[in-house]
Amino acid sequence: MPHYINHFTCSAAAWPKDREGEIAAWTDMVGDASELVEGEGPVKFTGWISNTEGYVLLEEKSKAEVIEVCAQFWPLFHNDIMEFVPTAEAGPAILAGVKRGWEKKA
Repeated sequence: MPHYINHFTCSAAAWPKDREGEIAAWTDMVGDASELVEGEGPVKFTGWISNTEGYVLLEEKSKAEVIEVCAQFWPLFHNDIMEFVPTAEAGPAILAGVKRGWEKKA
C-alpha cells in the first residue's frame, strides 16, 4: 500500500481571533488528530515541529483518499502531500532511467 507524508501548516487567517474560539479550535484539532492516530485508519504518526506546523505519515490506497483525510482540517491547515516510493521500487526505476538517459547521450 502506498505511503504518504503530509507537511501541514496553520492557515492563520482562517483561525478564530478571540481567545475562546482559538482554544476551542485547537482542542478540536488535537482531539481529531489523536483519534486518527489511535484508530486503525491510514494515519500512522503525527508530530509537530513548531506550534504552527508538523507532519503526518499515512498509508492509504490513493492520494485522493489521503486528501480526504487531510481535508478534515481545512481551512485551518494547509496540506502539502507527497507520496513515498519504497527504495525497492524506486531504485530499479531510477537506475533504468539513468541508463536510458545515458544511452540517449551516447
